[in-house]
Amino acid sequence: MQTVIANRCDFFTGNACPVALRTIHGDAAIQHEGDLTDVRHTHDFAELIIITGGGGSHWINGDVYTVSAGDIFLIQGNTEHYFTERHKLDMYNLMFDEMFLRGHLENLRNLPGFNAFFLFEPTYRRRHKFQSRLHLEREPLFALESLLRQMENEWKQFLPGVDLMLLARLLEIFVLISREYSQNRNPMARHLVRLGDLITRLENEYAKPWSISRIASLTAMAPSTLIPIFKEVTGHSPIDYLLNVRLSKAAEALLRSSAPISEIAESCGFADSNYFSRQFHKKYLCSPRAYRMKGDK
Repeated sequence: MQTVIANRCDFFTGNACPVALRTIHGDAAIQHEGDLTDVRHTHDFAELIIITGGGGSHWINGDVYTVSAGDIFLIQGNTEHYFTERHKLDMYNLMFDEMFLRGHLENLRNLPGFNAFFLFEPTYRRRHKFQSRLHLEREPLFALESLLRQMENEWKQFLPGVDLMLLARLLEIFVLISREYSQNRNPMARHLVRLGDLITRLENEYAKPWSISRIASLTAMAPSTLIPIFKEVTGHSPIDYLLNVRLSKAAEALLRSSAPISEIAESCGFADSNYFSRQFHKKYLCSPRAYRMKGDK
């Protein structure tokens, strides 16, 4: 089967915030313009799939997963997928541009459930045979559907401020999903939540004297196991990830504070100000002092 490429211009049109919502009700072949539900396709934006009724079989990068009402999963950009079977399937496809939302997504890193669901679960779906997926019971699914219906109404009315309303509802949905995933009792999901909690701790407690053994202990994993898993998802080892967090925090402090550079370095976890300066120059291609002066202009 040939793979079709879905174009973002077919979905993110007419609004400044690249968020779009489409619905599927039942098994009719094509239910909206650009409907690729039954066609193997890929796209350069992310998509949350929320199953609210019925079920089916979803093909994702060569693996087929059985889904049913209450299942929620994330399809990241450049992932091939389509439904091979649908049985009275009702679902919402919530599409969004991860690059546009980057600033908001960084704030959501404070939620272990967000890190687990949005970062780790898609990567380990195959390894866990979809057992780490999020499945909502009736009450939280009802709350989620309420937010989705609000988004649907906003999209249909398309009043001034629609982009802000869509963004607000989307962020609410992210928080709801993150909280629910944190409560997931599935052993596979709990494992991912521990990894998600690690990112949250590194983002918030960056000034602490972390070591790889202490970092690994939070996940109940050996360093030799944790490092490749963490790097596969984030692109960095835990120590390099922490270094980038510290440098980012220091860069922010340089622009908003007149405190001595050595003091800022120490407050961000750098005991050696010379080491801080070298690492800062490597990341930002200038000294901390020059970076501050650029911000003053």
